[in-house]
Amino acid sequence: MMQSPPSPDLSQLQSAPAELWRWLDRDSKVALRGVSRAMRSYVDGSIEVVVSSGFSPDALCATLVRWSGMHDLSLLAVSDVDLVPLATASLAGLRSLTIREQARGPDSRPWGLQLQFSVNVAATLRLIDITSCRISSIAPVRSCVQLRCLWMPGCVGVSDLSPLAACSETLEELWLAGDVGVSSLAPLKACHRLRKLDLRGCSNVLRGQVENLQRTCAQLADPSFVEIEGLVHELQPGMPHSMQEAAAIDLVVMMTDGEDFPDVLDAITAAGAIPALVQLLLGPDATADTQEAAAVALSNLAFQRAQNQDAIVAAGAIPALVQLLEADLPPVVQSAAASALRNLSSHNHARNQAAIAAAGAIPALVRLLGRESPSDVQAEAASAMRNLAGSSQNQAAFAAAGAVPGLVRLLGPEFSPDVQAAVSSALRNLADDTDNHPEFAAACAVPALVRLLGPESTADVQAAAATVLSNLSADDAHSRAAIAALAIPALVQLLGPASSDDLQHSAAIILNNLASGVDERAAAVAAAGAIPHLVSLLGPTPSARVQAVAAATLCNLALDDAQCRDIAAAGAIPALVHLLLQPDSPAGVLASAAAALRNLADDAQRGGAIAAAGAIPALVELLGRASSADAQLAAAGALGNLAVASAQLRDAIAASGAILALMQLLESHPVHGSRVIAWALHVLGSSPQSDGESEEVEEEEEDGKPEE
Repeated sequence: MMQSPPSPDLSQLQSAPAELWRWLDRDSKVALRGVSRAMRSYVDGSIEVVVSSGFSPDALCATLVRWSGMHDLSLLAVSDVDLVPLATASLAGLRSLTIREQARGPDSRPWGLQLQFSVNVAATLRLIDITSCRISSIAPVRSCVQLRCLWMPGCVGVSDLSPLAACSETLEELWLAGDVGVSSLAPLKACHRLRKLDLRGCSNVLRGQVENLQRTCAQLADPSFVEIEGLVHELQPGMPHSMQEAAAIDLVVMMTDGEDFPDVLDAITAAGAIPALVQLLLGPDATADTQEAAAVALSNLAFQRAQNQDAIVAAGAIPALVQLLEADLPPVVQSAAASALRNLSSHNHARNQAAIAAAGAIPALVRLLGRESPSDVQAEAASAMRNLAGSSQNQAAFAAAGAVPGLVRLLGPEFSPDVQAAVSSALRNLADDTDNHPEFAAACAVPALVRLLGPESTADVQAAAATVLSNLSADDAHSRAAIAALAIPALVQLLGPASSDDLQHSAAIILNNLASGVDERAAAVAAAGAIPHLVSLLGPTPSARVQAVAAATLCNLALDDAQCRDIAAAGAIPALVHLLLQPDSPAGVLASAAAALRNLADDAQRGGAIAAAGAIPALVELLGRASSADAQLAAAGALGNLAVASAQLRDAIAASGAILALMQLLESHPVHGSRVIAWALHVLGSSPQSDGESEEVEEEEEDGKPEE
């Protein structure tokens, strides 16, 4: 029950805003009977009266007489005697009346309230809300000739709707949910303006009656959306707690049961559910079931809906949800709260990510990774961490809170694939921050992640683990050595056609990083059978980003003569040239393919194969201004190596217009690339006798992800 504020100082209330009146207790309002007429103007509007023991109906009656100009009246915690004043009060102009019955004791009478209105009250009422009141008859409604909406869900004692015939020209909404005693809808046939009829749980009403009513009431809305409005109404403050809990659970069921999920979410949002659901999270009487249902509903409403995310945050959900992560609450509540925070922070919603972290979610989520938490709670906590770790500031905060070792522990074989997938995804984002890489090394993350690359893991788990390893292999020498020692055969297998595009991409990146700079690792990659797989990834089926990484890896492997021969024997040359000839090849693909051809072109036989495949015109074209700087330099190096390999190729390159293109490129290119361009011009202008004096250009592709 609402706590009563201290009695007001009437001298200070003469200029009080209208909002204050809504929250005054009954005794304070009674005291206002002596205030001047100017004071009563503030009382016009919405008034809420909490009836308590010791407050007489006569006092309420006298107060209502003074408030004759109000439009909306709420009487809370009333008993049957408290409604007597409504039979005598003037209240001319009252438009809506809400009645909530006092808590029912074990000795309460079956039907404790008798609805009654004065003529003046009935004449102007448009909305009556008697939700869950123990009322056996709505006979006084006959006098409400302007009534548009009657809310009476849970009024199980009502069986006769005939009084509504008097409202046939005005009634638009009737809410009967909760197995009320109504068995016949016949009195509603004359209500031609009826738009909304809520019959949830009314087992006595036959479907045929509803169909007949729809024929006469042409404006009657889809019952499912009417049901949503009814449920949202039952969530509102002041409703019986059991009704709020049931409504929240029913909304969750509606969200998850059926194919019209987006439409249902839109209807629930439009009905005003978000603020009511947020209030249920930490209500004084909220049970675990209520909190779970409210958090799950908010999680669903926030899923991929930025506008809903903003509304949920504006309603104050974040601090409430973070409180629900605490250890003394049931795991189902913690899991639902973590899920809601995950969806509120999705799609790199930076503002929400910062607000959730500021509310204390990071240490709370890390605690939920502990051994005492059930697996579903651990999975939801890890998923929330994954989204929150989209922020670089949060990445550092998670690492400082001990998230990395907690997550790595959950990669063990005893944990479910759902947990492993969520954990791997969280680690992927934490590994984006290179400052966190020592935490990964200290937690021995690499062996656990490599184990997840095996065929016993799901594709999602494999892809997430491979992405973490690709981040670690880019610039962490310790992790790179560990990956080389443990993962190369598994990574080569993941290049195959059975793997997803994401998995092929991550595996190729790791192998590219391993093949860069250390000959022994490059030899191990080749010995594991990577070359044929990489060549197959140059074909038309893989994505452009996979093609680019595969070509870059072949470029690094081609620094060794034996591996060059294996690459050529596997059919890489025509595949690489084909990529150059495609008009829609992205810049990253062109640069990587040209670089691989550059390293393969240092042999006369391979050079001849490159030229025969049509590479020379394509490489000359890459020298043009439309190409990226990386592609231009790789093309210049490839043409120079071809010219060194064979005088015949040198003449063909000169005849293709390469010299002019190189000279123009030299004039416009940054200084750091001028050496390669000048060298290519030199070898193209030298005599055949000086071929052997020119040194071929071979370069590695840089570590990490190539441009896409």
